[in-house]
Amino acid sequence: MKKYLLAILFLWVGLNAQEKNDNLIINDLIVLTMPGQMIKSGQIEVSSEQMVRIMEEVQPLMHVNYQAKTNEAFGLEKHVQKLLRQGKSKEDVKAYLDQIAVIKREAIDIKIDAYKAFQAILTPEQWQKYVELSQAKR
Repeated sequence: MKKYLLAILFLWVGLNAQEKNDNLIINDLIVLTMPGQMIKSGQIEVSSEQMVRIMEEVQPLMHVNYQAKTNEAFGLEKHVQKLLRQGKSKEDVKAYLDQIAVIKREAIDIKIDAYKAFQAILTPEQWQKYVELSQAKR
């Protein structure tokens, strides 16, 4: 029971750590809705074992690896914006733009790995419910 409560606490803290701030938005290469919010809201119910697996398999991918990549891209994007405001040309920022593209590609690869981990953890019925809910959001 203690392990279950800790898993829920860590998932809740991790999901709430994503503060809403338009200045911090880094767009992915593709939009990929993750099941985490639906689990947190109770739209998809998971067992304690599934919650532990989510904490062990998905949480490190999203809140450590993916977040690090998006933070790196954010810093570079801000730097490019500053350079452009200073009058630099497209050629002057080309290397930064190429680097941002590589980082975003790495980030989306991590996000896809997390997405597939969710798919492996959820039952086929839970996954189908996620698919239906995510399509309804569009």
